Amino acid sequence: MAAGTVVRDPHPLLQPETLARTLTGIATEAAPTAIVELIRWLDSLQSDGDLPAGELARLVVALDDAAQPQLRQAGGLYLSNVFGCRSLRYKALGRDCYSRLGLAYGRALGAGALADGLQAEIRWRVVRAAAGEMKWAAFDYQELAPEVWWRAVAAYRAAQGAEEGCAPLAVGDGQHARAMVSREFMQLVAMRCASLDQLSPDRIEAADKVIRHLGQVLDLSAEARDGSRFAVDLEGLAAPRRCLTIPLQASASMRYFRPADAVPMLGELGKTLERGCSLGPVFAGLAAPVVGGAIRHLSRHWGEVPPMRQYRRHRVRGGLALATGLGFIRSLISGDAQLRPAAAWSLQDASRNGFGIVADTLDPDVCRVGTLVGAHVGDTGRWVLALVRRVRAGDEGRAVVGLQTVSSDPRPVELDDGARSSMGILCDPVMRGRVSRIACEPGVLRAPRPFFARCGGRTVRLISRQVVLSGPGYQIVACDAL
Repeated sequence: MAAGTVVRDPHPLLQPETLARTLTGIATEAAPTAIVELIRWLDSLQSDGDLPAGELARLVVALDDAAQPQLRQAGGLYLSNVFGCRSLRYKALGRDCYSRLGLAYGRALGAGALADGLQAEIRWRVVRAAAGEMKWAAFDYQELAPEVWWRAVAAYRAAQGAEEGCAPLAVGDGQHARAMVSREFMQLVAMRCASLDQLSPDRIEAADKVIRHLGQVLDLSAEARDGSRFAVDLEGLAAPRRCLTIPLQASASMRYFRPADAVPMLGELGKTLERGCSLGPVFAGLAAPVVGGAIRHLSRHWGEVPPMRQYRRHRVRGGLALATGLGFIRSLISGDAQLRPAAAWSLQDASRNGFGIVADTLDPDVCRVGTLVGAHVGDTGRWVLALVRRVRAGDEGRAVVGLQTVSSDPRPVELDDGARSSMGILCDPVMRGRVSRIACEPGVLRAPRPFFARCGGRTVRLISRQVVLSGPGYQIVACDAL
C-alpha cells in the first residue's frame, strides 16, 4: 500500500444486517421520524464517492420503496394540518425527501453503466421523484425547480432514445404493474398543465390522483394532432403552454399533450360522484366535494375553449391590509378590533369582481386558495370580504395573489335559531325575494332552518337554504327572508 493512502470503510448499508435494520426502522417509525432518517441515509450515499453505480442504485431503490408508505402518510398529515403550525414541517419533509431521491437517482445514472433493466427503472424513478417534488412544491404554490425538470426531461429523452420509454417495467413489489418512463413523464407534464395555482392543497392532491387514474387515455406525442391542447419544449425550462393553433410543422424538441380523450372521462367521473357512488380506493381519504372540484377544474382547463377572464382588469396602485379568521374579520368590520393588520400588500390590478395583490413574502395564513380574507383597501376605512382564488410564488419569495370579491359591504350580524346564538357576517342586504348570503362558522346554520338575524338595530327572520361556499373555518350560506 502506498504511503499516505487513506483506506475508507465501506458504506454501512452495504452490510445486509444494517440495511435490513434500517429498512425495518423506516417502515415502522412514525412518518416524520422515518423520513428524517431516510434523508440522512440519502445524504450519506450522496457523499460517498466510492460506491459503484449499481450498488448506489440498489440502495436508493430499497430506501425509496420503504419510504413510499411514509410519504403517503406525511401527505395525509399535511392535508389535515394545512392551516396548522405543523404543516410547514410535513411540507418541508415531503419535498426534501423527493429532492434527495431525485439527486441520488441522478447521480446513479451518471456514475457508470447500469444493467439495462435497472437503468430503465432508475430513469422511471427519476421522473417519479420529480413528480413527487412538484406536487409538494405546488402545495406551496411554487414552480418545479429548473434543474429537477431538466433531470426528468433527460431521463425521458434517454429512455426514448433507447426505445425503452414505452416498455413496461417490473418495479418494486408489483404495485406499479403499468410503470413506464413515458407514462410517468406524461403525468408529470399533465400536472404542469393543470393550473395548480388555482387549487387548494387538498384539490391539488385530488388532481394528482385523477391524473394518475386517467393515465391510459392521456397522450404525449411528437406530432400535433386534433385535441392537442398544450405544447412543451424539451430543450427549454419553460412550463408547457396552451396551443391556440395546431402547427403545420412540429419542432423535433416539441411534445404535445393531448387531454381531449380524458375530458369525457372526467365528465363520467363527475356523474359517478353526483350519484353518490364511490370512485374506488385510489381516492380514499379525499372527500367527494374535493374530488368533484378537482374534476371540474381539470375539465375546464383541458377543454377545447380555454378559460377566459369574465371582466377586464385595470392597473391600480395602493396599499392593502389583509386579515384572516372569521372572528377577527368580523371584529375589524364592526370596529371592535384592538389591533389592525399593517398594509403589507400592494394592489396590482382590479376588475369588477376582484383584484390582484402582491407582497414581498409568502404569508402562509393568506396564501392558500380557498381562504376567506378581509381586505382593507387604501385609506377609505372600508373593509371588503374576499376569497383567495389564485396564488403564485414569484421571484425572491414574492407572492402574487388573486382575490375574488365576496361582499363589497359586509356587515356584522348576530344569529339566533332559538337553540343557540352566534356571530356571522352578512354579505348582502336582506330583501324579500332576494337571496342573502351569511358567512359563519361551519355547522352554525343548518338547512333548511329558520333563524333570527340582528344587524344594525334591525331584526329579521330568515331561513337557511344551502351552503354555497365553504373553506377552512367558514361557510357561506344562502338564506331567504321570511
